[in-house]
Amino acid sequence: MTERASRIRGTAARTLTPSVPPGSDSTPRRAPGHEALRTALGEDGYQRLIRQRHERGTALGELADLVLNTAAEADRLHGKLRRHAAHVRDRLGDLFNPHLDPGFVSVTGLLQNTGHTTDLHAARFAQQMNQLTQVLDSYQTAVRHTGL
Repeated sequence: MTERASRIRGTAARTLTPSVPPGSDSTPRRAPGHEALRTALGEDGYQRLIRQRHERGTALGELADLVLNTAAEADRLHGKLRRHAAHVRDRLGDLFNPHLDPGFVSVTGLLQNTGHTTDLHAARFAQQMNQLTQVLDSYQTAVRHTGL
């Protein structure tokens, strides 16, 4: 049994298994950046991309590295957006929790910062996915021209 996570950053109870937020499915989700690569390239193309990443000193190797780094950044930003959304959901859950005294729940500016921050995280993630699309297009063009 784990304790409820502390609101102070870095002091949450640690467990060996990741907790699943209430109301979500228990199936792990693939990260959207790498999933987009797998969808666009297919599994064989994705594995080729990973192999080409290690070909340092070649233009295609550097481009493959850029594609994978861009996908990893998109995945990181997606995780950050999901964590922030979970935080907002928890704050709203506390607000509507019938077991808490409403007099002690702060409602002043509840969504003011969280709404703005959510918009920023979502916009940054969308920007990164657009950048991934552009870098992936460049990579696919280079692969077609080299005949690999």
